[in-house]
Amino acid sequence: MRLIGPRLATITAPLTVAFVVACTGSNTPIPSGDDSAADSPTDTAPAVFDPTSDCAALGLPSVPFAEAVDSAKLYDAAADFTVQTTEGDWNLQQNWSGCDVYLFVPDEPRQNTGAPTATWEKKKDNKALVDSLPDNTHLFFVSTQTGDTNRTAALDALKADIDDQLSTYDEETAAWKARHIHYVTERASRIEGWLGETLASPAWGVGIDRTQRVRYIGSFADPERYNSSYGWFEPNISMVNNEARYYNYEAQRQEALDAEGATLVQAWTGEVVQDPGWAGARSTLDIELPDAATMATFDTLELDLTMLCEGDGEYGECPAWDYINWGYLCREDDPDTCDIELGRWITTYHREGRWVHDVSPLLAYLKNGGTRRLTFYSQQPYNVSLTLRLSDKGSVDRPEEAQVLYTGGGLSPTYNEREPVTVDVPADVSRVALAVVMSGHGQTGNPACMEFCGSEHNFSVNGHDNLFTYAITNSTYGCMDQIEQGTVPNQYGTWWYGRDGWCPGKQVDMKVVDITEQVLFGQANTFDYNVANLDGSLESGGDLIVTTWLVYYR
Repeated sequence: MRLIGPRLATITAPLTVAFVVACTGSNTPIPSGDDSAADSPTDTAPAVFDPTSDCAALGLPSVPFAEAVDSAKLYDAAADFTVQTTEGDWNLQQNWSGCDVYLFVPDEPRQNTGAPTATWEKKKDNKALVDSLPDNTHLFFVSTQTGDTNRTAALDALKADIDDQLSTYDEETAAWKARHIHYVTERASRIEGWLGETLASPAWGVGIDRTQRVRYIGSFADPERYNSSYGWFEPNISMVNNEARYYNYEAQRQEALDAEGATLVQAWTGEVVQDPGWAGARSTLDIELPDAATMATFDTLELDLTMLCEGDGEYGECPAWDYINWGYLCREDDPDTCDIELGRWITTYHREGRWVHDVSPLLAYLKNGGTRRLTFYSQQPYNVSLTLRLSDKGSVDRPEEAQVLYTGGGLSPTYNEREPVTVDVPADVSRVALAVVMSGHGQTGNPACMEFCGSEHNFSVNGHDNLFTYAITNSTYGCMDQIEQGTVPNQYGTWWYGRDGWCPGKQVDMKVVDITEQVLFGQANTFDYNVANLDGSLESGGDLIVTTWLVYYR
């Protein structure tokens, strides 16, 4: 069987077990008193389909259905409901597999208001939607049309497109996909309970993720469909699959985090952080780390950041722009000087997000444990929650010392005219690494550098080159391709385009390279840095925001 769309896991059981839903046996009643008929081995009770068999087929864990109050609030548990479909009533609890996601897609979602073409009307988009549908995703098409005739016509036209696409697959693939696609006959706003309420307002479209939480669908805009008369990018219904990809990424991430057994150090817990006056104001707090002996047992440091919006989110509540947010660590011997970059994130366009990323080399700054001070900067208002995750993943050594080697800055013809740095590397270290966080910003020149110019950075160690390449700027879908690396999907802005070392709605990752074989232990070492390759010009006026650490492990 050929499975279409992003693969979720290795198939551990044949998918044919999932298709017994269509084989329910005979419903002919057995006459009362006819014991011979009742005992007949050929006249058994109808087979009952177990939705969790899909999870076994896909190799995914199954989360039990949880009873919930009827609430339309974002992230609340989705309460049970029943919708009328062309195949009969469909009930959430009865069909809950514990590994599927559910997407309710209106024909006229609010975010597509004024678009030249209705969301369901492009046949090629409907085909692309079916092609890229993740295997564990149920699609529900819900019409907002008021009249039964118009609503039926809209559903019939859409179903014809999708049936045409299903006919191109082998029988089992077509059956699997068809069982995951539903056509709701009720008007969206007339569906009872929280689902109808949410489809009516905010009317974005609704998702239910793998942990049964209520979610909103984001923008359908397609980066290849700018329409000047519309003033924005026309929608493509297949973009809705990005939501399912992200829900799957979140579930897989949480499963990995739960398995870590990490020690959690809580910093911010939902406080509003903002600097509306661009004055550089930061939020400051102290955290309490384990003692030095305990800190010595950790080899991994991850930053777990959630940024929620003031209000019930997302569009209209969440900030509009993709700005840099920073976390800083204050010096141990001078807590009022907070200049050690701990984490860097780029905010979304009008959506909320959570990011977890590894900055383990910075454990060197925390090894003594105890009370440490942090600061956080956000120009736009966000409810910030930040947790430091400390764990042991079995490394043979741990980062014990770190020092900043180089920082970047504004581009100019003299950017590469910097003096080499000489460092005496201790003789007793087991390993040496370079850690780099880089993001290019600014839209000066042609091409727009440095946001949309790729760059390659060379950090030379005693004449040995170490290249750090950031090359997704030539890809229209460079950031959309990174949903499984943390990019928040379907933002209300130009989120899809690849940038120089970053994406809107994603952490700026730390890259680490081992340079142990390049250094001279117990001796002086020469380090140099320059931009080896640049799509644009050093005269463009953009910025390369670079922090590079030399890290010693013992």
